[in-house]
Amino acid sequence: MAEAGRTYTELVLDGLARDPGRTALHHGGTALTAQECLDSVYRMARALDRAGLGRGDGVTVFAGNTPEALLVRLAANLLGCRVAMPHPDAPVADLVALTAFADTTALVFDPVRCAAAARAVADALPSVGLLSLGPTRFGPTPFDGSALGTDLLERAAARSPAPLEPRCRPEDVMAVRFTSGTTGRPKGVLRRFARPPRPALLSGACFLLCTPLSHGGGTSADLALAAGGTVVLQEGFAAEEVLAAVERHRVSRAYLPPHLLYRLLDHPLLAATDTGSLRRIGYTGCPPSPRRLAEGTRRLGRVLHQTYSLTECGPVTRLSPDEHLDPRLLTTAGRPYPDTEVRVLDEEGVPLPPGRTGEICVRTPTAMAGYWRDPESTERVLRDGWLHTGDLGSLDVTGYLTVAGRRDPMAIVEGHNVFPHEVEEPLRSHPDVRDAVMFATADPDRLERVHAAVTVGPHSRVTADHLRHWAREHGDARCTPDSVLVLPAIPLDGLGKPDLRTLRALAAERADERADERTDRRTDDHAATATPTGARKGA
Repeated sequence: MAEAGRTYTELVLDGLARDPGRTALHHGGTALTAQECLDSVYRMARALDRAGLGRGDGVTVFAGNTPEALLVRLAANLLGCRVAMPHPDAPVADLVALTAFADTTALVFDPVRCAAAARAVADALPSVGLLSLGPTRFGPTPFDGSALGTDLLERAAARSPAPLEPRCRPEDVMAVRFTSGTTGRPKGVLRRFARPPRPALLSGACFLLCTPLSHGGGTSADLALAAGGTVVLQEGFAAEEVLAAVERHRVSRAYLPPHLLYRLLDHPLLAATDTGSLRRIGYTGCPPSPRRLAEGTRRLGRVLHQTYSLTECGPVTRLSPDEHLDPRLLTTAGRPYPDTEVRVLDEEGVPLPPGRTGEICVRTPTAMAGYWRDPESTERVLRDGWLHTGDLGSLDVTGYLTVAGRRDPMAIVEGHNVFPHEVEEPLRSHPDVRDAVMFATADPDRLERVHAAVTVGPHSRVTADHLRHWAREHGDARCTPDSVLVLPAIPLDGLGKPDLRTLRALAAERADERADERTDRRTDDHAATATPTGARKGA
């Protein structure tokens, strides 16, 4: 543990105290100094304490990328509370279920963005205390003039900003971090206060966060503050706003999953924006396109930094900016961090030699403590000090890891295992294709079919049929997608990953449209060839 056993929360607060006069947070037109952030944390901690919250209690936060959301997490953790932060735009029913699942004592919510979800929690879970980040009286709607819960910010304003002694202990659970949950209910990953602060950011870095604070980018925001830096918070990704912030605030670091990185590269304002302050753009989340990575390095400089990361353990491997200059390495996820071991196992748990694909297993000091209220999954995934990731990949003789994808997205088509990269890479090699994503469906006989969604250049006339033929000619014919969706943009979930559920729904709609067109053609053909009433054959 860095700095003589200081907990994760203490390291962030220490970083704010190191230079209290600096600007620590930018959000919209608001700037907060590090001292103002510290004052808010201590005031809110006292208000939470007065509300009866303490060590071991569960606090769930519904909020976006706001200073209040970031600081209330620290305040709750300072008291030793366990914090859960689902994505605020998830369906209301899911948010209610996750609040119950997290064993929530108090819900802290943004009264503007998350009012409906908070009301649903109040109705479904009356024992949960409600604390709003601002007033909730809006007149006749949505609460008919009545307040919902207690205004935490109003209560905090009356409290002392003097420092508080931390009540958390290293072995306590700091957070329940939800997995993305592309299949089934998300799991709750347990993180302890003693979790090492990795990867560290350089002192003085200005970090831009436009992906949810509730996921991995939130850790990078914490570490930027811990290192004495500044965080620029944006509510969601908009390429023009990201570019403007980079230029205005001289942003040096940012986190952009591949699909957001591609949107930045495709934006017409990129060429006119001064991006010279950038030193690192981190990305993870899904296998990237080597061609687009090369484009990114060409246009942005030596700034791209890939990590293979999991919610269960954080970063595992890294591909540095300089390694992005070697085209041979762009299909890999880099090599393990110095404190991390990686091995690839077959289905019997036997280590595989270099070049063979199997399950990626990891041993790292940042591994989770387990899954919240799920001992069976914990026992299955954590074995003998190793985290069994469920991801498939291979190591080469020099230690570089290539990730083939998760077991779950793998499809079995006519007895052949089809992995995402086998469908996506041939499509990405087409000169008009900007990005490609594989997804799978099952037909009425429960036979799996693979499909792909692609984005193309703005003036491209390429068709779905042409891309299917291209995929067949440039890849394994057994991996040819049944259909290709040509879309203006890949739909993303709240974590910036491809939204596979939406893609499956779009594929089903297109299939229904094609079926209707075939029916219409058969009807027209029948009408055209039918013998008119009263006519004699051969007339």
